[in-house]
Amino acid sequence: MTPNNAPTRAHKQDARAWKKFTGTKYTAALGQMMSPLAQGLLGERVSARRLIAALEEHKLIGAHGGDAILGENGYLSDSSWSFDGKTDYIQLALITDMLRMFTPNSDTSSTGVDSYSLKHTAERFLSPHCSYVTNGRLIWAAAAMGLRLAAPDGGGPNLLIGVSEREHDYVSRILGSGQIRPHADHYRPTGYERLRSTLADELITDSWVRPVPVDEPAPFHDWLIRQVNRNDVVGDLAGDYSAGVRNSDHRLARIADDLLVIFREVSPSPAVYAAGVTAIGEWIRTEPLSAPIRTELVNGDSYDHEGWGAGAGTVERYEYLCPCGDGAIIEEHDNIPGHREHDKYISCDKCGAEWRFVDGRSIRDWALEPVSAAI
Repeated sequence: MTPNNAPTRAHKQDARAWKKFTGTKYTAALGQMMSPLAQGLLGERVSARRLIAALEEHKLIGAHGGDAILGENGYLSDSSWSFDGKTDYIQLALITDMLRMFTPNSDTSSTGVDSYSLKHTAERFLSPHCSYVTNGRLIWAAAAMGLRLAAPDGGGPNLLIGVSEREHDYVSRILGSGQIRPHADHYRPTGYERLRSTLADELITDSWVRPVPVDEPAPFHDWLIRQVNRNDVVGDLAGDYSAGVRNSDHRLARIADDLLVIFREVSPSPAVYAAGVTAIGEWIRTEPLSAPIRTELVNGDSYDHEGWGAGAGTVERYEYLCPCGDGAIIEEHDNIPGHREHDKYISCDKCGAEWRFVDGRSIRDWALEPVSAAI
């Protein structure tokens, strides 16, 4: 990763401002401005003048001509800044990119993430380029970015930073030793892979633009979440499912088929599986946006057959997972002249009792629904 060969006017202006602010030499300050790691990995290069201005002008942490509000140890700290003259600006630029990785909170009712927790996440994520981050510098970078800052009840040196709590929890669990790693990626920050790979090889080939969020339809997920407060087995299942989504323990069940996939991944108890079948049956029976189940193909074969005197043909046999995962759905096609036969059947005693083929569909377009859905 290499910046422009010659410093721009903005680089030089930042270097002069950083020299004056930190007391370092101009050449050292310019060297920091030109560092490949400080050119903006997930956005525009953060201006040193903007960083300096935040300490004076920011609504919450700005001094506004008085005593400093922010120090190395955090908010309302009397700990003075300690600059080494070699990496301070680079460190702040990297912290800025790490914070850019997360989605800013747009809801003012959201509390945000504690700055002390974020500082530890920054240390783990940015190592070895930046292995120690002070609480104050994390807050400083967030303020310069324009993230929402708030002082928690009870005071103290930590502030709440307005980034997605779910995304931060995901990254913290990915990086933290001894923590249960996420089993699903729906809360992975959009810039996570880009920043991780860039820090690994220090190579930027193009600019990064935050993807526009795509609102993927999730009709079964939305329906199941609405059942959380019910006092029955479906309500209990919905509560467990909702908690699993929040904790990234499993994927979203956007359609009912996905719930069966989740079950195969987490191995639920028989009671939980039965509740899932009940929920899918109610969903299909009562919701206009519902659709029957189509399971995954696990094996398929087609071979030529010389026939029985009326000509050659082919024989096809396809095996799909059954809903519980212990058996199979079999689809067979005998395409031999004079013996054309097509069939489908459930090769699982448990699923044979709980599921049925939906009426009115062709053999190749089969789909399943719980027996309860037809009641």
